[in-house]
Amino acid sequence: MTDSGGSPSKEMHPTEAKKLAGKLSSDLFDMVRLQGKVTPAGPAVMASDEGGGDYVTQHVWSISRLSSEELTRGFYRLREELPKKGWRITHFGRASSAARQQEMEAVHKKDGYSLSVELWVKSSEKIDGHVVGPKSERILFSVGSPTYRSPKGVDPNDY
Repeated sequence: MTDSGGSPSKEMHPTEAKKLAGKLSSDLFDMVRLQGKVTPAGPAVMASDEGGGDYVTQHVWSISRLSSEELTRGFYRLREELPKKGWRITHFGRASSAARQQEMEAVHKKDGYSLSVELWVKSSEKIDGHVVGPKSERILFSVGSPTYRSPKGVDPNDY
């Protein structure tokens, strides 16, 4: 299999890929400088349906139980810090969904991991007389690896 750029998949043990996803997520947490409730789940490995030892890692997590203002400040702080920490922002703006939440996408220049961040806060904007926004305010993060190939004899389904 090849990665999204058409290059052959880089070999990496699934444990190392999960550690890297966790470290990048930890760095993101440090950048937003918020002390809310963080979802506890760690990175997961998802093996390719085609077999052959190819896999990706994904780490989806969020920060919640803070005010809209605090979450918004953290989101914009992240936007400022990402380029300083080796990320290239590829998209920043409003989602095309009904909620029109702020979203941002980035790629880590060194490791090729992708980042998607959404700011879920209530808005003063109304659609059909109802306030637009989520029931639970949060910043949602999704950190994903490029496609890796596990070393010979290592089944990514075991991680």
